[in-house]
Amino acid sequence: MKTEYKRDMNHNYLILYGEEEINTDSYQVRMLVGNIIPSLLKCRIQGMDGKFMVYFDITSRQALNRLYEEKKMGIEDLRRIFGGFVKVMEDTAEYLMNPGQLVLAPEYIFTDMEEGQVYFCLMPGYDRDIKEQFQALTEYILPKIDHEDGVAVMLGYGVYRRAMENSFHLEHIKEELYKLPEEQEISPAEEKDLFGDEQRMEPEEKDQLENDRIEFVRENRAPEIKNSAGQSLRKVLPAAVSLVILAGIAAATVMGYLPYLETGVLLGAALLILMAAMGISWIMKRRTKETPSSAQKSRRQKEGQTEYGDSELFGKNSDFLHKKESPKVFERTENNGNAELFQEERSVYRGMESVQKEKKSMCNGNFGETMVLSAAVTSGPASFVSREPGELATIYLQEDLTVVGKLANACDAVIDLPTVSRIHAKIRKKEEGYYLTDMNSRNGTMVNGRLLLPDEEYRLQNEDEVDFAQARYVFLE
Repeated sequence: MKTEYKRDMNHNYLILYGEEEINTDSYQVRMLVGNIIPSLLKCRIQGMDGKFMVYFDITSRQALNRLYEEKKMGIEDLRRIFGGFVKVMEDTAEYLMNPGQLVLAPEYIFTDMEEGQVYFCLMPGYDRDIKEQFQALTEYILPKIDHEDGVAVMLGYGVYRRAMENSFHLEHIKEELYKLPEEQEISPAEEKDLFGDEQRMEPEEKDQLENDRIEFVRENRAPEIKNSAGQSLRKVLPAAVSLVILAGIAAATVMGYLPYLETGVLLGAALLILMAAMGISWIMKRRTKETPSSAQKSRRQKEGQTEYGDSELFGKNSDFLHKKESPKVFERTENNGNAELFQEERSVYRGMESVQKEKKSMCNGNFGETMVLSAAVTSGPASFVSREPGELATIYLQEDLTVVGKLANACDAVIDLPTVSRIHAKIRKKEEGYYLTDMNSRNGTMVNGRLLLPDEEYRLQNEDEVDFAQARYVFLE
């Protein structure tokens, strides 16, 4: 099937060419062009020289073969893909469309990552056996599954097994898809690995195992119970102390041990005592928070934390000045503040390295040399540097594939601008250089003022000006 990609002002299209002329007044074509069926890509049809072309709108949507080019499929990915297949089959049956006209090749199945929905192409005149197409799709998916995700493996192979059966039916796929994880069948060997061979244990061993479980619960729950009780006691302590003192004063007054006191005086004394007790309780609580217990200190030491900060940001990198290589700059973060922190660490390291070189040179008697600290280290990975300093973070191309966009859970480098698409572009590192490809973004990717065509691979040159919509960068190799 002949395929082409085209872009206009704000849309990207996948164009499929039909080999024969079709009847545009037929029910199938009218339903398709009417864009009524929700699980199908919106499209329009144009005729030319007795043939026809179908323009499918793929703006901000990614084909399976490109989306999972490097990425593995987890359980949510499989549920999205297989669930989309079930949905489009049900939709075609509801609207009396021919399911054999669905194109189930990975390059013609598109995903909207934000909506979590899968869209399919339905091509008039394209008539293939749906069972054979789905079998080919499952064979494509199997090597893409993340084999560390046990549930995904069971679902993938379960659907594949059903697809290969002679009595292929949509209900079989739905049974596998909606089966709960605890209902998935596991072999005796897998059960033994997960839970141990407890059935072969002696009665004494089972008793010991149960005692170990109880002891484990006590050790882990006792501090929580103790802390909970202590907090409850601190909450009721001020009121209890005040009531006891007030009751004592009232009893002493009635029995004649104290001169007669008016009610207002008693209430005022009770209020002062209550405020004093609350102040003492607040001070004790403050001191408890500021002074970590020995158990907390021990736990922090095990986790690599200090008494002054979180190890995830500082503890693991506290000795980076003493290392030969600079700390890694992470681009894929939920909060850009973390990436900026690591960039600052690397800058400090470079400056310290330069100072150490200068000191060494001075010790050797070389007093006449002048060193520029900011230019100490020039080597490193290729990067995109903002043409408007301070506006956008630098994008470091440290991996073989870097995806750029504003959807944090799907991109390696996040650009949080409204005009940037969720998955905007990708940069692939090859032996001969770096190649930039637009990912069907709504506002496009430009290189030196030229708009990249859909599915075009452009080899980047040093100091190329690259615009991801309104995000303006310079490529430095």
